[in-house]
Amino acid sequence: MKIVYIARSIIPSRTANSINVMKMCNTFASLGHDVTLLAPWTKKLEEKGIDNIFEYYGVEENFTLKKVFSPSIKYLKKRIYSLRCLFIVKNIQPDIVYGRDDMFAFYLTQRSDFYTVFEKHEPYHGNDFNDYFFDKFIHYKNDTKMIVNSNELRKMYHNSCAIPLDNILAANNGTNIIPDNQIPEALTKDETRIQVGYVGSLFKGRGIDIIIELARSLPDFDFHIIGGKDKDLDFWKAKVNFSNLIFHGFVQPKETYKYRNMCDILLAPYQSDNEGNRSSKYMSPIKLYEYMSSKKVIICSNFKVVYEALNDDCAVLVDSSDIKAWREALLGLASNKDKRELLAQKAYENFLEHYTWKSRAQKIINFLDNKDD
Repeated sequence: MKIVYIARSIIPSRTANSINVMKMCNTFASLGHDVTLLAPWTKKLEEKGIDNIFEYYGVEENFTLKKVFSPSIKYLKKRIYSLRCLFIVKNIQPDIVYGRDDMFAFYLTQRSDFYTVFEKHEPYHGNDFNDYFFDKFIHYKNDTKMIVNSNELRKMYHNSCAIPLDNILAANNGTNIIPDNQIPEALTKDETRIQVGYVGSLFKGRGIDIIIELARSLPDFDFHIIGGKDKDLDFWKAKVNFSNLIFHGFVQPKETYKYRNMCDILLAPYQSDNEGNRSSKYMSPIKLYEYMSSKKVIICSNFKVVYEALNDDCAVLVDSSDIKAWREALLGLASNKDKRELLAQKAYENFLEHYTWKSRAQKIINFLDNKDD
């Protein structure tokens, strides 16, 4: 099957959405499909010093990446980018136009009679440019299908937009199977101390303040924070100076598994506040599946959507803002190696069955193959 994937992700960059897009294109191609990814040409915003984009993301070069001109003029960039994507789609004549982020492009390809499928990772607001064209797109035909990345988001689109549940597939994010015996060459693991890790962004809503408080109160544990933009790293480093709190900075996506392998316990302290309520309610973070693939025990905030991937049989789930609960969870796992290994193994088995990129891509292809039913 010939697939054109349209995205507005900055590639290469440090963003989770760019990882999702590159991994999905790679996996669709590995399943035997002819895949072309269209992404904006945005040289000023791209990660610098990357010689090979595919290597940077740790994916095989088994699909075509085309950069499409996207001007920096605010009110024109989406329209011009979308029209250029449509021109390329008409030249390729794919079986499916697929992707995320740029609703106007999918509106145009659908109106040009290409079978078009849109993937949404954010809730519907109903009051912006993308949602205006989404309404037109999703109700253009009775059998228009869409992909979301959590069951909570699937229910939200069904209730808010009157989309039949049969037309919405919930396909949680995923990750790849990784080597579990490699750690960063420059680091030596201190086997006498519990190593606690967090991989991800450092902005508001990620729970970095929880990790800092844990590091302050547990000086016999080492805390590793992997990731973050330079400005966020500078902000947090200026606030704390604990010898047991190590900021490793940004690590290329293909290398992060080595840092997870180094840890005994992995943290996902997602927070919910007035700004983050909607996103935390519907999220499906790649980080959770990467944690599960690492065969390391996970302590995570107990948001309802998290239970789609984790439960009390394969992780320790605690109230997001209860620092005492986080501390007790860490102490309990630190003193019980058997429990750590049991929970980690169950999470790994769950990952293998449901949350690889391959299983996600195949689930989507199976859903789309029923387009004529």
